[in-house]
Amino acid sequence: MDQTLYPVNISPEFLLYAEQNTLFELFQKCISSLLVDRPNDPITYLIDFLKKDADVPRVVILGPPASGRHTIGKLLQKKLNAVLIEAADLLHNIPSKFKDKLPPKPTIHNIPSTLWAQLFEERVKDFECVRRGWILVDFPNNREQALALQGHGIAPRYVVCLEASDNVLIERAAGKRIDPKTKDIYHITFHVPSSREIQDRLITPEDNSEKAMHLRLKEYRRNIDSVKDCYKPVLRTINADQPLNDIFTQIYSYASKKERSIALHTPRIVILGPTGSGRKTVATQISRKYDVPIVSIPTLLKQQIVSKTPLGASIKPYLDRQTLVPDSLLTQIIKDRLNQKDCTTKGWVMIGFPRTREQAESLARTPVMAPTRVFFLDIPLDIALERLTNRALDPVTGDRFHTHERPPPTHNIKQRLAQHPTDDEESVQKRYQTYSVYYDELQDFYSPQGAVHVAADQDAYTVFEAVEAGIVNQLHKE
Repeated sequence: MDQTLYPVNISPEFLLYAEQNTLFELFQKCISSLLVDRPNDPITYLIDFLKKDADVPRVVILGPPASGRHTIGKLLQKKLNAVLIEAADLLHNIPSKFKDKLPPKPTIHNIPSTLWAQLFEERVKDFECVRRGWILVDFPNNREQALALQGHGIAPRYVVCLEASDNVLIERAAGKRIDPKTKDIYHITFHVPSSREIQDRLITPEDNSEKAMHLRLKEYRRNIDSVKDCYKPVLRTINADQPLNDIFTQIYSYASKKERSIALHTPRIVILGPTGSGRKTVATQISRKYDVPIVSIPTLLKQQIVSKTPLGASIKPYLDRQTLVPDSLLTQIIKDRLNQKDCTTKGWVMIGFPRTREQAESLARTPVMAPTRVFFLDIPLDIALERLTNRALDPVTGDRFHTHERPPPTHNIKQRLAQHPTDDEESVQKRYQTYSVYYDELQDFYSPQGAVHVAADQDAYTVFEAVEAGIVNQLHKE
């Protein structure tokens, strides 16, 4: 048999080590950089690459005239401590080796796209840009320039495009003022300088007349869609017709967000919540969509008893008395389940455990049992009571119905419905209170690990969307 067709079994410890040290993401970055830069000596290049901070910001800010892109760029520069790069500044500081390639009277508009890309490539390879990252404002202006940048390996991690109506932009342009000393941009209504000295030296830009703005906006609208197409995977459009602080907050939040990784990872998910919060429903949805096995602790305990295993014989007296099973027995059962092949290769989603901080700590101590995501499904007691005390089971078909949300379709079915013995009000309140006793200590333990709280008193689809977002987005490590 062909050796490549043999099943490949990778030790769970190998995968855990790779995930904990982000080796998959590192490998992805190395390969991407090699393919983009195509160095003559890949080994030396990779050694230098690994010495650098690969997570520095690389941001492009696009937008029409008077949208505030230059002001936002300067604010973002201060916040991210990155290098601000503007085409106009490059034009005044062109390296000597490029000067013979320039047209007689170089402007932003008559320099070829390829030459622009070379100029920007030279700038971003500067030590400060490599060390601190960069923010590129108001460039590229057309598809040809965008493709030229990409062809020279200038690939931003985040692209922001400011948008506003022409009427808003023309009105803004009329009030725009520039400080000739610092080149900072102000507005007579929205962004007035606090210093009287600065106010006195402000000047009005020459190209901000209404006629000039119409021409500039027409040119911008003609090209921007093709530019945005080049950056679709990393593009975020922001409404520029709102207060400056609100615009900056949205852009900073996006530019400082950890980018989603497509690298391999094994989901190990714990879903916590009181009775009636929909833990089983969410776990089933995750299992169906991502082909991840459900590890339900109540189900595991019943399987042990039905199979008449030694562990089953040990836990049966506790279940008969409706008391908590000792942690030592629970941990052994869970460990055996999580070490099975489907869990080690696909991951798992767990419900019914942990219930106490001690159990959570024991789960975290064993690498293969440590969860990568923890979700708290939060729901008030009155909603839990309404959900559970009004549901009933059809003993003939096994279907579940609810008085309000899913009433039985016929009178005959309604007549034969039966309520589960543990769904009466007293039992529900008791289970809810049992969960509440340990809620604070579980939250204290899992909050530093990035646990996500989801309001579970919403419809099932909305709750699942919130949980799914928490699964696919990377956690921010302190």
